Amino acid sequence: MNNILHKQIIEEDMYNAVLNDEFKMYLQPKYCISTGRIIGAEALARWIHPRRGVISPADFVPVFEKNGFIVKLDRIIWEKACRKIREWMDKGVKPVPISVNVSREYLNGDESIQVLKEMVKKYDIPIELLELEITESVDAQGVESVVKKFKENGFTMLMDDFGSGYSSLNMLKTTQFDVLKIDRGFLSEFMESDRGRKIISHTISMSNDIGLDIIAEGVETRDQADFLFSCGCDAAQGFYYSKPVPCEMFDKIFIGE
Repeated sequence: MNNILHKQIIEEDMYNAVLNDEFKMYLQPKYCISTGRIIGAEALARWIHPRRGVISPADFVPVFEKNGFIVKLDRIIWEKACRKIREWMDKGVKPVPISVNVSREYLNGDESIQVLKEMVKKYDIPIELLELEITESVDAQGVESVVKKFKENGFTMLMDDFGSGYSSLNMLKTTQFDVLKIDRGFLSEFMESDRGRKIISHTISMSNDIGLDIIAEGVETRDQADFLFSCGCDAAQGFYYSKPVPCEMFDKIFIGE
């Protein structure tokens, strides 16, 4: 399928997808390496199309980022995350934080802060249970002030995909994130050599020194998990632990439903 046709099909169906609730929230568990317990989850969007089946985010997210529909998708996932936390609370389950993505389209104003605050209030959930991820690869200009405003309003801020670009260290210097997420590519590539492992180790040590919590993405082997723990990183997500799963399956893993 050529790119133009592909884009046309995606855009023709995206509004009906909202009306028909075809965008589903999958959760990828975040684990404590030392205890093996779930300590959080990352919310990820999946499109379950009635005719085409599961459409990969790699197919629809780039289209949505270009046409602005990503703003609508973000809000759908934000609300589903808030609703899930409220559901756990109503069942008497001690909730874990769910982190949601804040797309670059939201970084030029205060609208996203207001929308997220209203959702937290609507579902009456502790604000610290809805964590916000901003990818390291977004244009760093303006991110510092946006992160500051989010933090002033009580949100926990995560820098996603650390190590995927050249702005990582500069963003760490200027922007007050709470948690650094090591990029899966950075982890897998640098694990291949002693020199690379030292770079990962020093990155974790540096982050701990400046008061940042660390979580590693894309952990695929026990060797990776053990190495990260030996370096001072005790939180991880990735296929070694669990792929992103539907909420019902997450609950079976998390609370045994």
